[in-house]
Amino acid sequence: MERRHVGRLAIVLAVGVSSFGFAGHALGLAPEEAGHLLQESTVGASAMWLSYTNGDYVEELAADDGVVWAATRGGAVRWDVDDGSYTKYTTSQGLADNYVYDVAVDGEGNAWFGTSRGVSKFDGVTWTRYSTADGLPRDWTRAVAVDGTGNVWFGTHGGGVSVFDGDTWTTFRKSDGLIHNYITAVAFDGDGDVWVGTELGVSTFDGATWTSFTTTDGLADNRVQDIAVDSGDQVWFATFGGGVSTFDGVTWTTYTVTHGLVSNNVQALTIDDTGNLWCGTRSGVSTFDGVTWTSYTVSDGLVEDSVYAVVADVNGDIWFGTYSKGISAFDGMSWTTHTTRDGLAHNQANAVAMDGADHAWFATYGGVSTFDGESWTTYTTRDGLGSNSVNAAAFDGDGNLWVGTTYGGVSVYDGETWSTYRESDGLADNRVFAVAADADGDKWFGTRSGGVSRFDGVNWTTYTTTHGLGANWVNAIEVDGDGKPWAGTEGGGVSVFDGNSWSTYTEAHGLANDAVYAIAIDGAGNKWFGTHLGLSRFDGVTWTTYTTVDGLGSDAVDGIAVDGEGHVWIGTRTGGVSVFDGADWTTTMPEDGLVDDWVNDVAVDGQGRVWVASVSGVGVLVPTEATFLPVVFLGGTGS
Repeated sequence: MERRHVGRLAIVLAVGVSSFGFAGHALGLAPEEAGHLLQESTVGASAMWLSYTNGDYVEELAADDGVVWAATRGGAVRWDVDDGSYTKYTTSQGLADNYVYDVAVDGEGNAWFGTSRGVSKFDGVTWTRYSTADGLPRDWTRAVAVDGTGNVWFGTHGGGVSVFDGDTWTTFRKSDGLIHNYITAVAFDGDGDVWVGTELGVSTFDGATWTSFTTTDGLADNRVQDIAVDSGDQVWFATFGGGVSTFDGVTWTTYTVTHGLVSNNVQALTIDDTGNLWCGTRSGVSTFDGVTWTSYTVSDGLVEDSVYAVVADVNGDIWFGTYSKGISAFDGMSWTTHTTRDGLAHNQANAVAMDGADHAWFATYGGVSTFDGESWTTYTTRDGLGSNSVNAAAFDGDGNLWVGTTYGGVSVYDGETWSTYRESDGLADNRVFAVAADADGDKWFGTRSGGVSRFDGVNWTTYTTTHGLGANWVNAIEVDGDGKPWAGTEGGGVSVFDGNSWSTYTEAHGLANDAVYAIAIDGAGNKWFGTHLGLSRFDGVTWTTYTTVDGLGSDAVDGIAVDGEGHVWIGTRTGGVSVFDGADWTTTMPEDGLVDDWVNDVAVDGQGRVWVASVSGVGVLVPTEATFLPVVFLGGTGS
């Protein structure tokens, strides 16, 4: 057991002023997207990161007086239970990370959030972040719960469970008696004992001794997803694959699909005011009154059958957080659906491309989303897209958008219609990771295992290692000022085609690493390559490599863009966004307002705004003179 006394890091939100200035007029921004003010940034003036996320991927719910908080993969969403309005908070406002695993509200109304970058506390005005530097054993926090004395308990991924009394952190690990250090759930019984769910069973602590239970004792499955305690002090356990188990202190009882449970893969539990148990599963929801099981699915009004969170609000309505379609609320008679309305198809944004009007287009795992500064539009397979899993995007000289998908080939959008090309048409592989267009109108596609395919509008030509390509797995393609395509490969370095033959550069020539994920070309013709082990620049003769030692945020580089002043913007894995002006490096992270520290792509538009595609949504860096509180969206999207 470990104890630490810590201080606190706090971020206070500025109260909004009367206008958005540049940011509002240029992007049509709602105040919710406004965030931290970055003084004297590398764009030459004050600038601010704005975030756009999808708050409909719900991980957990918590109810307070008249409010339901949703922990989502797109930030924290505060719902008003009476009018259906909501407020969304992201890293732009001070949240530690936009992927939020759990939320709990203490007796003073403070909301606590568990993220992969530590814990955030919000008192309605001020955000406070706690991390390993403060006493948390690991930043990745999957479970949050408040005990009867106001102490807050945090279940971490690999670090055990910690309790914070406002001043001191106390941590319990496997060495203290906990069954496992990977925590999934925390709850408390009527005696004040804490119950901790893990991936290898459940442990309970009475203040002095830890006691553990597994399948050998009667637990249905050791993979415990959630815990709830009823008014009779029976403890209920949601398990992954084993159904629901309950323990009365002596006897274990398990309920499965044979008893009426809709699925044995149970994600969430709650007990309502009348003592009924509600279970969220991968196949709908079930309720148990002690005698009878009743189940509800999409056919009854549930917005989606995959339910990750359940909570009862102050009115007795039951709220269900779903995997990807928001929240359903059930009053016992009718269903209401609540969704956020940013419009981003999916929080996993893999690439960003700018059209001629400076509108941003994002390749996501939920389709293609575009933002015109005021509204979002999303295209999916229903519109003609080859697959909703989109990896890459680029515009040709005629303004057509080309996107590479996973298993769906290549799709092109001419502003009205989508057309798709697959292996049957001549594409080397339907798994397309890179797209580029040259000045002659030829399109170049990097594939998972088929090499590079070239399409001139009529004929397809494929190049592989037999033609001189470094490897057949191609992650990136960029065309230089001479019309030569450069292809970054997985393990084969970077290859360039002069129209007749391919030449390849590897680590032996000076490339940082042979796994190349991003390519950009600056105004002087220098080639920049993002690799697994740093950023390399090639001026045609000399190779120069930059790493974290030089100031790069992370050596794993997935995106590169060059702005009008020649500054190089680099998106990294877990190192945020770094910018290099030729002499100095500056790196921004989520604590600075960046949407996420894992950035898949970077683009700069004609107005100098920097757009990023990340694993937790998209962001843009814009000049501004004001900061704002998050906006409240009036009215629900109820049905």
